[in-house]
Formats: sequence, C-alpha cells, structure tokens
Amino acid sequence: MKETIEFKKDIIFKTTIQEMTELDVTHEYKVLDDVIEGEFHISGEYKMTEASVKHEEFLYNIPFAIALSERIKKESVNLVMDDYTYEIDKDILHLKMKLGMHYEEVEIESETKEEEINSIDEMLDGVEVDEEESVDIDQENSGEKEEVKEQIEEFSKKFNMPDNYITYKIHIMKSDETIDSIAMKYNVRIDDIKEYNKEEVYSIGDKIVIPYFKHEE
Repeated sequence: MKETIEFKKDIIFKTTIQEMTELDVTHEYKVLDDVIEGEFHISGEYKMTEASVKHEEFLYNIPFAIALSERIKKESVNLVMDDYTYEIDKDILHLKMKLGMHYEEVEIESETKEEEINSIDEMLDGVEVDEEESVDIDQENSGEKEEVKEQIEEFSKKFNMPDNYITYKIHIMKSDETIDSIAMKYNVRIDDIKEYNKEEVYSIGDKIVIPYFKHEE
C-alpha cells in the first residue's frame, strides 16, 4: 500500500532572497508505536540581489510527525521523498513537500459487532456457533459431563425452563426462513420456540435457541 502525505513549510530568511541557486531537501525519520517522527533537512545557496557575486549558504532542520493507524504494520513502513516545489516571496521560502509512505496492512479478523451481549451469548461462552449448521450442545466427552449438566441446570433456572428439558441447539436465522419452517426443520413445536426465545419478530442473523423437550404422551 502507498499513501502520499503533503507538507507545507515557510522558512523565513534573515535577508531578501533574489534567486535560489541551489536547493536540497532530504529527510530522516523513526517509526514509534503510533507515530512517525522525523526531520526535513533543507539546505542550499541563494543570491540576495541580482548583482550578488557571493552565494549565501543556508541549512534548516524542520521536524514533522505522521500519526499511524492500527491497520499499518509498523515494521513495513518506508518513507520516501516523492517530490518538492518552492516559491520565493521576498525573504520567505514557501516549500511544498510530498512524502510517499509505503506499508503493509495488518490482517484483522472480522468480528461480529453487537451493541450488547444478551444472556444467551454470555452463557454460551466457549461454544462454537456455525453459521451454516446449528450447534448441538450434546455431551460427547464424558469427562465434561458434570460441567455440562450444571450448565443445563443453570439455563433451566435462568429461563424458567420446564423439568422435561433435555438439550438445545442454536440456529442462526437465514433470509428464506420463518419460525414455522425452523420448527419443521428441527421437528419441534412452534410454541416451544416462541416460549423459550421470548421474541415477537425475528431478523436475519438472529440467534434462535431450539429447545428439545420430553413431552408426556
């Protein structure tokens, strides 16, 4: 990646500048955690009047700073001088400098942004949810049986679930789905889904808990 950064600097000389006979602009810099700190070195020679035989030398060091965003990989930054121009106004040298900042971007994993974490998300901490398939919270590892049992009991108390609760799945609502079609897909009653989720309207991407109950004959 490359960004062009422009700086404008005015240098006031002690005498009038009639003609700039030599001008050199260089820079040096160091990359810190969130900023680049550096200096422009402006040097050269000029004539004070048209009749001047002697050329006056000058050297100015001008600091600069560039803020860095988190997406920039700091160790990849390379700052080069792309171009510079100048104008003279009596005793003032107006400089325009363009630095080219070359860098690589940090790879950031996409995250699901939510305004708040609901109770179900908190309770499902550590459970992987697949957007294409529902997640079974069934016991597969006997060593974790007691822990899962305690989680289920805590869920039951928290959401006033009936005693005949067995297990549940987490389903993510898709664009072509309705509560009716979801109930049919998992072979559960619509009333059970509505009672457990306590929602009136569902949107695409909503997490829906699918409860499985043991119904009395």
